Amino acid sequence: MRKLVWLLLFIFIVSMAFTAQLSFLLCPKSLNNPYWYAVENGMNAAAKLIGVKAFFDAPVEADAAKQVQTIINYVVKGVNGIAISPNDAEAIKTAIKKALDAGIPVITFDADAAAGSGRYVYVGTNNYRGGWECGKLMVELIKQQKPDDPEIKIAILTGGLAALNLNERIKGFKDYIEQHKDEIPGKITYVADPFPCDDDTARAIQIIADVSKTYPDLDAWFMAGGWPLFVPVKTFTSAFGGPERTAELLIVSFDTLKEELELVKQGYVDGLVGQRPFDMGFKSIMILYNMAVFGVEQTLGLLPTVNGDKIVDTGVDVVTKENVDEFLKLADIIYKRNR
Repeated sequence: MRKLVWLLLFIFIVSMAFTAQLSFLLCPKSLNNPYWYAVENGMNAAAKLIGVKAFFDAPVEADAAKQVQTIINYVVKGVNGIAISPNDAEAIKTAIKKALDAGIPVITFDADAAAGSGRYVYVGTNNYRGGWECGKLMVELIKQQKPDDPEIKIAILTGGLAALNLNERIKGFKDYIEQHKDEIPGKITYVADPFPCDDDTARAIQIIADVSKTYPDLDAWFMAGGWPLFVPVKTFTSAFGGPERTAELLIVSFDTLKEELELVKQGYVDGLVGQRPFDMGFKSIMILYNMAVFGVEQTLGLLPTVNGDKIVDTGVDVVTKENVDEFLKLADIIYKRNR
């Protein structure tokens, strides 16, 4: 009996030592967006729980080429798994191939790589469905606040034009409105193509200011990401032409960071569709850990299959003025910056 106890203790110590040597990389699009704080917090929570090392690293500003180089650097270091939120769905294929050729499992989170990339799993929002929910919010707002307008002019703000997740959101948004246009008395007009801010908050604010001057009769904004909502309230409302003008506009955006929630509470943003970035970080580490310890095929066998692909949908939350207080209570914990 004593020998069995010592054997089990030895096995436990060896397994813990093995686990402690494992390391993983989570590479977001950039490090200058508060949205990523929640992903990093989820990553750290999972790493602490299972006793592994986890690195959260990316270019400070969104840059597809620099992101590829960052990942290749960690391939050379020999991490045991990599999760990526690609800036460019096609360009990231180079880094994914490098990792897979080195025997390092690769998954994506938040945004997916292009088809044929070789990544094993996507962990994150069903971005088309998220955009669909934004379209649903917009239709309800138009029906409530602009029922007699003969035309509704909508501007769309996006990040990078090559970002697959953002393009899926825009498609979902437009598809919902197109399929429910009979519910809207007026004609829907999109002014120009989506305006890209390249995930830069200052640029997003400048775009809004420029578009507001070019289209003074604009009715609504759909923002495929929350970039311009992270600035002081006065800066935000000034870009649209002041507090009264901002309150008149119909504004629907993605994500539920505290700054965004405060704008909903104050009546300057009408609705948010929030992702669950903490869950993305947590689940990405757990999946990579299982791939490293139990094998890729065994892990994939436990994950859900959607249309022949491995997808872990983290879901969305719809926030309006009616339920914003509930989400404000959670924001300080989920999005707290721990660096």
